[in-house]
Amino acid sequence: MSKESTLTEIDIAIIERLRVDGRRPYAEIAAELNMAPSTVQQRANRLIERGVLKIRGLTNPTKVGTPVVATVSLTVDGTVIRQVANQAAEFQEISYVVICAGSCDIQVEVACRDNEHLLDLVSELARIDGVKTTETFIYLKIVKNNYDWGYEPTNKVEH
Repeated sequence: MSKESTLTEIDIAIIERLRVDGRRPYAEIAAELNMAPSTVQQRANRLIERGVLKIRGLTNPTKVGTPVVATVSLTVDGTVIRQVANQAAEFQEISYVVICAGSCDIQVEVACRDNEHLLDLVSELARIDGVKTTETFIYLKIVKNNYDWGYEPTNKVEH
């Protein structure tokens, strides 16, 4: 592992807190971690510059005019998996694209205005060269969607 990809305990503690609330002031985080606010800001900026951390506003698709949310699984000709994934990533309605192992090759998460919009989108995906099959899983209810990866902020970090 390169030095650039290594995260310190302090980096992880900062990430944990920003994951809970990306708008949280660095001064509050610094107080919790017993650090100078400028140090927290510098470390956060470095994490952002390295691409480790992105701070974004997340929307609830059901509240912004795209209440039909689904996962579409694609089975693809193995020689063009990356190309198909990159083409799928260009669709505005698609928020998430993964190349995976298992019964499908690519999964995408989509948010659409209505079922007709979803049908049009799935039809467009099916027309991408190399796509063999699609399977759509419409979400009936989103029970949890918080993008957390299982870390809970701790109050102490050893310096």
